[in-house]
Amino acid sequence: MKIANSPFYGFPSKIDKISLAVTLIGTREISGLALGLSVLSTFDKIPQKLLDMFSFLKHSVACGILTRMLASHKGISQTEQFFVSGLLHDLGRLILYCNFPEDSRNTLNLSRTTNNLLYEVERDYLGCNHSHVAKLLIKQWKLPISLENNVFYHHNPSEAPQPVPATLVHLADIITNGLGIGTSGERFVPPLDTEAWDSLGLSPTCFDIRQASDSSVFCIRIHVGKLETP
Repeated sequence: MKIANSPFYGFPSKIDKISLAVTLIGTREISGLALGLSVLSTFDKIPQKLLDMFSFLKHSVACGILTRMLASHKGISQTEQFFVSGLLHDLGRLILYCNFPEDSRNTLNLSRTTNNLLYEVERDYLGCNHSHVAKLLIKQWKLPISLENNVFYHHNPSEAPQPVPATLVHLADIITNGLGIGTSGERFVPPLDTEAWDSLGLSPTCFDIRQASDSSVFCIRIHVGKLETP
């Protein structure tokens, strides 16, 4: 109900019935949302000192919404898969935080003290980064290969078998980090894969990003009709 009443859908009147909300959002979107949130909810025992789970969810949901909006702008159908890809892009970090808390604490501290990107510190310290870990879990759970690829390549989408979907997640993650909408532990904005951006065919003018009167609130509008998220 909250999602259906969010500015993202821009429905002119309040949705007060579950049946109407399902009709508006779509059953496939609901399934994707349920899948993503149920996966994330399995990692609810991560120590608060290591990760603020609310902030992680905020970052993940924002990235999922932005990925879906970008997919809509590209005219891609069945955008629910893009929402789930954005939602789960940092799934590997939850696995690391949950199962290797001391190593994760060390990588977070190293990233902070060396001013290096967290996923690069993970690679150097652990021999792999969170994308590799997520790929193994997604494969083990037999989730769609498209989801596996979008998550695995979200930092280097130009190397993906299907670069466009991975690039949409990549771009959404950069925007979300740039606006400081929640965090998965990363303190810096990941670099843009320029090769992937050039092949995507999006114009920078399709974005209208502005800060609201409340300095803690940002509004992102992507010119795809009335789709907007605060």
